Amino acid sequence: MTEAQPFRGLTDRITRREVLRRAGRGSMALGMGAFLAACGIGGQGGSGESPGPDASPEELPPLANELVMANWPLYIDKAGPTSPTLQSFSEDTGIDMEYQTVINDNEEFFGTIRESLARDDTVGFDIIVITDWLVAKMVRLGFLRSLDHSRLPNFEANAFPKFKDPSYDSDNMHSIPWAAGITGIGYDIELTGRELTSVEDLFDPSFEGHVGMFSEMRDTFGLVLLSQGVAPETATVADVEGAQRRLLEQRDAGIVRGYYGNDYSDGIANGDLWVSMAWSGDVFALQLDNPNLRFIIPEEGAMRWTDNMCIPSTAEHPTDAHEFMNYVYQPRIAANITEWVWYESPVSQAPALIAEDAAAAKGEDAELLDTLATSPLVFPDEATVANTHNYKVLDEEEEMAWNELFQAVTQG
Repeated sequence: MTEAQPFRGLTDRITRREVLRRAGRGSMALGMGAFLAACGIGGQGGSGESPGPDASPEELPPLANELVMANWPLYIDKAGPTSPTLQSFSEDTGIDMEYQTVINDNEEFFGTIRESLARDDTVGFDIIVITDWLVAKMVRLGFLRSLDHSRLPNFEANAFPKFKDPSYDSDNMHSIPWAAGITGIGYDIELTGRELTSVEDLFDPSFEGHVGMFSEMRDTFGLVLLSQGVAPETATVADVEGAQRRLLEQRDAGIVRGYYGNDYSDGIANGDLWVSMAWSGDVFALQLDNPNLRFIIPEEGAMRWTDNMCIPSTAEHPTDAHEFMNYVYQPRIAANITEWVWYESPVSQAPALIAEDAAAAKGEDAELLDTLATSPLVFPDEATVANTHNYKVLDEEEEMAWNELFQAVTQG
């Protein structure tokens, strides 16, 4: 087996920030754009039990030495035209891997595979990376293959306990985490002219036309519910109707510039957005170009989410999928990925390895890695977790009601 390579220096980081700055990945218009985007249910606890039935591991076929994976953009280490992790995986295992960055929105991506899964047809992917609420939904529909944990010893040995047995997928029967993060607020203090502390800052008339909200229904309703003193995990439809009224007021007053998917980072980078709902890892990267950028957990709280690797029920190469899922739970591999994406790794040894890399690095690399290893926004401490919330696991009727209320805001 070839040795996994450690952090490669600032060149990789520049590649990431350049892509973040220059590559728009969605619609900035008022409208649904990317209706349900990047992030979902938190990985620590949450309300309700997994909606899916108990499942035993399905018998796995022989290795095919082929694998196709669907993931989000900017979600793996990359140096030049390829990812060192993907390259080393193929070299170490002999599995020919095709990695596609085709997921920009959970609901939109699900819409491209749902009919095929319902017909029990292949969808062309052996691994998909989806957010927790969609994991729960696909388990409920019978669209995910149960995992054989005897093939995942690195997960069993190396995953943080907090990422095991989540509420959205009991005993990780159908999913294991890829990365986790926080939905809060990002802003440019030079443009806002003051420090921000509250969800209410997203509704400040002095920022008229320069506020970004998410096209992700669960994130947006989540923050507004928190501002109204409602825990998202237990929110009723009546609570969400109250949040909708607040969002309609914001929209009709011209405060909101648009409802964004992944492309909100472009608006922050070019100054169109002075303040926006934001995902923690992106703001870390953008600060390299603009030190005036800030990311905060509002005083009312923030949303915490986990994205997960899953195997569709009709995957053609499920054994090869298990090989990759096990591979990325090696501590060195996990640390390499985290040093590029700046979201929390589910592998417990990753922070210590990143700290070791920081001690061995020089100059700006050392400073960046030290920040990464010690930031409570990347590896949350107890106080940070206590001020974050999970998404409610919605049943079909609730999901329809919440979606209709949100569409009335974004399509108005």
